[in-house]
Amino acid sequence: MCAGALRSYLDKHGELPEESLRCLIPVSVRTDDEALSYGNRVSGMLAALATDVADPIERLHVIHAETLRAKESLGALPADLLTDVAEFAPPAIFARASRVMARTAIANRIDPPFNLIISNVPGPQFPLYAGGAEMLSYIPVSAVADTQGLNMTIMSYNGRCDFGLVACRDAVPDLWVLCHLLEDALAELQDVAGVR
Repeated sequence: MCAGALRSYLDKHGELPEESLRCLIPVSVRTDDEALSYGNRVSGMLAALATDVADPIERLHVIHAETLRAKESLGALPADLLTDVAEFAPPAIFARASRVMARTAIANRIDPPFNLIISNVPGPQFPLYAGGAEMLSYIPVSAVADTQGLNMTIMSYNGRCDFGLVACRDAVPDLWVLCHLLEDALAELQDVAGVR
């Protein structure tokens, strides 16, 4: 859905690149031993979104193959290595490096390894209540960063999925259009699957 919506959005704006967009997909790397402990152990995998593929079925096959490849690559590395890298650089060094990058505008001179973040967060598959009122939606809110102007997070909850889109106003000035294109992308996938 996200790839189809992004393809349509970029095409409508005359900005559809010849090469596919790439996304960063956050992945939990918690071990079974850490299942009941507090905190997160998160890494990420990179995958192409096949936004350069017009046919929705072919696009789905390409994305499936890409995510399988990314999962295999991620699974080949120890979980400690994936999360401990972030702890290697002391905060003071990281802060100085960030200031140098901002001053030299290096982010404007290099291509980032991904264009956006797409995250799928599994939530509880039973109703939650607050003060006796049932929560009907679980809409995620995430963040964007320099060189990454769009975050699409999907949260499952009680048999449904809610989408939370957050964007840089300069990069995606009409985010509501992208939201409506998600509905169109779902309808397109339903049509080709014959489930409408």
